[in-house]
Amino acid sequence: MKTNVTPKEWEFSLFFDTQKGLNNTTPLGYIDLKRLFEIYKSNYLKTKSKELFKASDEEKQEKKAKLPYITPTGTFSYRNNESILSYNSSLLVLDIDNLSKEEARDCQYILSSQRGCVLSIISPRGGGVKAMFYLSNEITLENHYTTLTENRGRIATFLDIPQYKEKIDVGQNKLSQPFLIGYNTPSFFNENPLPTYWGIKNIEKKIIEHIPPTFTNRIPTSSIEETRLKAYFDNQLKRDSQSFGLIQKGERHANIWRVGGMSSIIHYAPSLIEAMKREYYILIKNLYSDEAEFKKSRAEKTFYNSWDYGLNNPKNNKIIEQIIRESIVESKKDEQ
Repeated sequence: MKTNVTPKEWEFSLFFDTQKGLNNTTPLGYIDLKRLFEIYKSNYLKTKSKELFKASDEEKQEKKAKLPYITPTGTFSYRNNESILSYNSSLLVLDIDNLSKEEARDCQYILSSQRGCVLSIISPRGGGVKAMFYLSNEITLENHYTTLTENRGRIATFLDIPQYKEKIDVGQNKLSQPFLIGYNTPSFFNENPLPTYWGIKNIEKKIIEHIPPTFTNRIPTSSIEETRLKAYFDNQLKRDSQSFGLIQKGERHANIWRVGGMSSIIHYAPSLIEAMKREYYILIKNLYSDEAEFKKSRAEKTFYNSWDYGLNNPKNNKIIEQIIRESIVESKKDEQ
């Protein structure tokens, strides 16, 4: 795999499919920084970005699909982490969301005045800022996500935007995360930046030890155990329902993977698998305006993928194992 250190070496995968939008995972081609700036300043992008700005909430996804996107961390033969071809090791990418229009202008102005700024632009709808910085040090590929995520506070401080630290979307730190290209004003482009005066320390990715569950695909041996297990899973469903109810519209798809948390522990109560799958399917579907949007946005497909992944990778749950042990002891007492 090739490593690109300077902005002149950086290269990106370009994705563009007006039907699939961000769901398109096959690149149209590969571009450099100069070509990226040309796309930003093109009449097509300005026109489509203006249409997105004027779009209603119902039209937003359709209009957004008309815009191209890149993978800023490098080039990919297919948009997943395993298909990376080249890596931009000195590039810091920021996606700052959920800002007021005044905050967005303030944030964009501050970022564009910093040494190392390559790009700083307000999102088409005016509620966010996207930026790129040329770092004075390289970030290792294997620690890319951890390093950027753990250093979010330091990055915000170095860039003089500590007030917006919590608005920096760490999801952008994922290796193959898409970066939507949209035009707005004010904007800042710098094809020949100097590196930042500061750097960030590489932080090693945490390796979590896998502890296999003691009980798997267990059939409850008593009504006590069955009742307590069902109560636990019902309570978990209730908590997840409340949590999903707080998700904002732009965050729906990125949170679907969380259903895997339930499917990875449902092996403790195999009789509840289908019922819980049905409940979580409804829970996710209700995040969308109707079934058509649920399917068109590929949310349904993501749900099934996330659920199946958890089901095929069972996890240990100390609380459930304690419930089973206590239920076995109580059951034996009743038999005496």
